[in-house]
Amino acid sequence: MIDEIVSFYSDLNEDKLRVARPTKVVFFCGGVVSKERSDQFQSLRDYLYRSFQVRSPLKGHVVLAEEANQLYRETDYHDLISFEEDIAHIASVILVVAESPGSLAELGAFASNEHIRAKLRLILKERHANEESFIRFGPVERIKKDSDEFVGFYPWRTNRGGKLILRSASPHKKEMINFINGHLESAPKSELLVQSANARNMFSVYWIVFITFAINTRVLYKVVEAIGLGLTEKEIRNILYCLQLVGWIRMLPYSGKDYFYALIDRDPFDYSFKDGVAISDSSRRKADIALAISRTTPLPRHVKQTVAGSRVPS
Repeated sequence: MIDEIVSFYSDLNEDKLRVARPTKVVFFCGGVVSKERSDQFQSLRDYLYRSFQVRSPLKGHVVLAEEANQLYRETDYHDLISFEEDIAHIASVILVVAESPGSLAELGAFASNEHIRAKLRLILKERHANEESFIRFGPVERIKKDSDEFVGFYPWRTNRGGKLILRSASPHKKEMINFINGHLESAPKSELLVQSANARNMFSVYWIVFITFAINTRVLYKVVEAIGLGLTEKEIRNILYCLQLVGWIRMLPYSGKDYFYALIDRDPFDYSFKDGVAISDSSRRKADIALAISRTTPLPRHVKQTVAGSRVPS
């Protein structure tokens, strides 16, 4: 099975190979999101996030930075920013409501990475539009130079305790959601796999999980090593955490092993093969892998049934 995957991967033309996200993901950063459902909102982000949960007005899956923070404790990342940057590589849009010290730190980190900055969208208070400050004429200006439309200014206010004044934000909620949905709709449906090393590694690991139907951790480590991604086991585990966080894969512990499988029934690769490759039929290549799995590393019946019942169409 490993030989078939290595052969398939090595025949791909990485310079032309495109990858598509199975779902559109919004990585949402900003002020505090309250765990309690009260009539008072802790921040504009708190207000927007609760709005997203009503009638699903947003055209994408929302991942909160807090979810990353919680999962981060279980990973082998050395720092939280590195973890958040990897999530940002997967996301279609990174949305930052610049309203707290933490969100300003995230803004600075994301704006300094050219691959991530292309997906970065900001919501700022209207009074900051022409404010003389490092933030306004530092990272915000860098993003505005990419496009003025990447930054949305709105006239919301907070009280002395720092809580959102609802009446200042509610008239603008529809426009804010339109702002976010507009950028989700304009996000590229696919991109070149080689755009960055981090994205290449993450999508390649996801592809392996997808084409194997389900794969246990030890076999996955061997496959990743064999195709030459140059990742350590620790780095692979971190990628698996990120893929779980955005809802693309799930782990199934069974009979002493941890199996990972894709939740969306859509191949992430838009295949392009090197010139002269003998078999350039991706369906046949995937069928060969499935046959090799059944012969060498057959999946337990419970695992196959669970995966078959969990995958949904894209």
